Amino acid sequence: MDDIVFKKIIREDEIETLQNRESTIGGFSYRYDGDTLALLKRNFHRDGSLYLMARQGDDFVAFVSADTDWWEPDCYFLREIFVNPAYQGYGVGEKLVKACIGHARKNHAKAMVTETAFENLPMQKLCESNGFEKWNNPEWKEGITYRLDLA
Repeated sequence: MDDIVFKKIIREDEIETLQNRESTIGGFSYRYDGDTLALLKRNFHRDGSLYLMARQGDDFVAFVSADTDWWEPDCYFLREIFVNPAYQGYGVGEKLVKACIGHARKNHAKAMVTETAFENLPMQKLCESNGFEKWNNPEWKEGITYRLDLA
């Protein structure tokens, strides 16, 4: 796994790599569809956004995005994280989350937040292992919101 390369996405069309990628872990399934890609593209150009893709040779390994589209000022939103099922369990998600946290700190964010489905246990573990805490989000009740204070 040492030959996995993490690269910042610099062109919006690179997001198309995610089209129809899917994963099922336990009772949670996720698939990238046109609506999700459109949302990612809308937020791609926000000031301070970070979109990273991981590859091993020509193989897609993982993707993460963080941006400032959050209703609270000076907060980053960890919008998406996706690890190809063949690469899960090797710490790739951990590296991507840490890169987003570092990016938010570098941009003087006071917090980073993320939302996940109740059944997405791997994401919940990833959040908690990186210091995020469950947060009562008055704007969203369809899953769990996590918050990491950075200030």
